[in-house]
Amino acid sequence: MGRLMVRGFAVLLFILMSSPSVLWAGDDGFAEKIINSQCKNCHRFEGKPKSKFDLKAPDLMWSGVKFQRPWLIRWLVGQEENLYPNSYRWDKSFHFSRKHMILTQEEAVVIADYMEKTYLDPRVKKSFVDLSTFTEMEASLGADIFREYSCLGCHQIKDDEGKSIGGPISANLHDAGNRYTLDWWSRFAENPQDFTPHSGEYLADISARKARHIIGYVMTLGVKDFKFYEPWNSKTFKKADAGRGAKVYKEYCVQCHGPEGKGDGPGAKGLDPKPAVHADLPLSDYPADYLYNLIYYGGKSVGKSPNMPDWGMTLPPQSLADVIAYVRSTFKGN
Repeated sequence: MGRLMVRGFAVLLFILMSSPSVLWAGDDGFAEKIINSQCKNCHRFEGKPKSKFDLKAPDLMWSGVKFQRPWLIRWLVGQEENLYPNSYRWDKSFHFSRKHMILTQEEAVVIADYMEKTYLDPRVKKSFVDLSTFTEMEASLGADIFREYSCLGCHQIKDDEGKSIGGPISANLHDAGNRYTLDWWSRFAENPQDFTPHSGEYLADISARKARHIIGYVMTLGVKDFKFYEPWNSKTFKKADAGRGAKVYKEYCVQCHGPEGKGDGPGAKGLDPKPAVHADLPLSDYPADYLYNLIYYGGKSVGKSPNMPDWGMTLPPQSLADVIAYVRSTFKGN
């Protein structure tokens, strides 16, 4: 019996010494110990936001709503790239020599779980962006806005060939769609100064629609085979009615394209280029996605005349589907 007790104690001691993470898995005390002894040497987990010029590393008091859990675990076990090409403090002429600690998988899970339930931010609400209805055209428009609003000046992304482009001042966004939560990214985009005051982030003059485009675009970065929404395949389009569409055409399209689609509406006289002559076009053969983008986002979205307005915010989805059904059933070319 004595030998068995000694042997059992030896096995228990070996487990305690060699596999503490297994025993501590799910233990908040272990997470707090790591955060207090290691993470807080560089990161802050409480207090008001500060300029990065007063920090060593990013604030993490809102980390529980900022990062997607799978990415955070990969980061903690050392499987993710450095987020800041020139280090977090770009104003320093040197890179911090200290490397980020690397945890075991079990330890990383404990830390991620603890951060997810502890470091929340009441300012971060459910995003107004619904990615389940985000289209490929919106992503394209978002990419244009990303450049138009100079985001490329500080953030790096990857071009079509996988090469990093953009300024190395702030966090790279190569994999942003797998890294950040939609809710946090949406709130950050509303006013970055709320999270990083006096640190080079600026508040852009942007509409809610454009905000949706750029937020959605960033959330597609790095996401393999992102599933874009295709409105023309939705239930709304399956219920499209050409008869109702004729009324929509009369109310909105005739003013430029004319009652018979001959491009001779009263608004056509002063336009250059002139409105398209629908009567001469085989619109019945045009792809539904092309016609949708043309009408919803305007002529310039598909390389046509910028005089063609974007009707997406004016026409309800069913009316848009109906008018597409009308033009496809009415104009079949010569």
